[in-house]
Amino acid sequence: MIPILAQARFPAPEFENYILPQLQLETFIRDPIVWRVSALLFFLAVTGLCFYRWRSAKAMRLLALAGVVIFGFLFTACPCPVGMFQNLLAAFVHDHPLGYGLLLLFAIPLATALFFGRLFCAGACPLGAVQELLHWKSIQIPLPVDRALRLIPIALFLLIVVAVVAGMTFPLCSLDPYLPLFLWSSSIPTVAFLLLGLFVSRPFCRYVCPYGVLLRLFSLVAWKTPAITVKTCITCRLCEQGCPNGAVLPPEDAPTADVQARGVRRLSRLIASLPLALCLGGLLGWFAAPIISGHHPAVRLLADIETHQTNDAVEAFETSGTPLAQLQNEVAQVRHIFDWGMPLAGVLLAGVVMAELIAENRRRKESRSYTIDPSLCFCCGRCYAACPLNRKREPKEGTAS
Repeated sequence: MIPILAQARFPAPEFENYILPQLQLETFIRDPIVWRVSALLFFLAVTGLCFYRWRSAKAMRLLALAGVVIFGFLFTACPCPVGMFQNLLAAFVHDHPLGYGLLLLFAIPLATALFFGRLFCAGACPLGAVQELLHWKSIQIPLPVDRALRLIPIALFLLIVVAVVAGMTFPLCSLDPYLPLFLWSSSIPTVAFLLLGLFVSRPFCRYVCPYGVLLRLFSLVAWKTPAITVKTCITCRLCEQGCPNGAVLPPEDAPTADVQARGVRRLSRLIASLPLALCLGGLLGWFAAPIISGHHPAVRLLADIETHQTNDAVEAFETSGTPLAQLQNEVAQVRHIFDWGMPLAGVLLAGVVMAELIAENRRRKESRSYTIDPSLCFCCGRCYAACPLNRKREPKEGTAS
């Protein structure tokens, strides 16, 4: 908007043979990114009303359907939680062009999560919306397995950061299983994830999505968090059974002295083992660095040249006339980034693992009600539908309980 205001504010200079530049207002209005940002803002506002005000699971499913149609097929998987994260990172690291629209599409869901939780995942994310609609029957993943699998997107997030800094262009986009669906095509990962999503709720969102790592982090400190019911919980466990994402937390009773003592000992051991865990994480990253860097295009090209392989990339390099020393310098820089970045990523991942273990063993605030972990909640509203207190309507009561 600033360039438009500037054009309207300053008059044209009175120079001889000066050609007045064409105003860009009409182009700005027709810019599809404006419509996408506007649709995202409107969609998140409606999602917030349906989830927090009307507390309707049916409305959330209708929003998911609208999200698939609008953001999935009409806008061709935009905003894409996989692509925009890598685009933004490449723009900051390598000075690639960064449009204001991409920055807004990236920042608006995070700002929303900071205040209202993961409303973006409910339907504005086309990948999440299609998984929500196709989920048919839940197979509950055991809690320890679920918590372990949720570390995969954190590892992918750190790996993508290192890879993009090293110059690998969008390494995860080729593995996105839902983009072919919105482009009216298919692939083996697409079919596999669609079948898996019939029985496992949101497998990509929970166990792959790197943007979900940021949404989860921001929602941890959300100003407003979801509540299963506005009435006194009767601990019937229906909400826990109805949530397919493991976001519902059971009540926590006051611990006995023996239980509390065991918990203190576990926490002490975890904290004492933290330095060892960080060292192991860095060591694993150091061992993984040459393996991961071997997939970089420049590293592969140099390896093919040195082993006298013949392929399209080698022929293109020889035709370009680029000195071999230049390619060798580029490969040396790439390996240097991986040699430092992967151990650092390993240390950070180990720190996250230890933080998760410490959080699991830390005593939560004593409660007699089932509550929701806002970082794991996708705002689907299934717990609202399962709770008998939300279904019950008193005489002369409004539509929302």
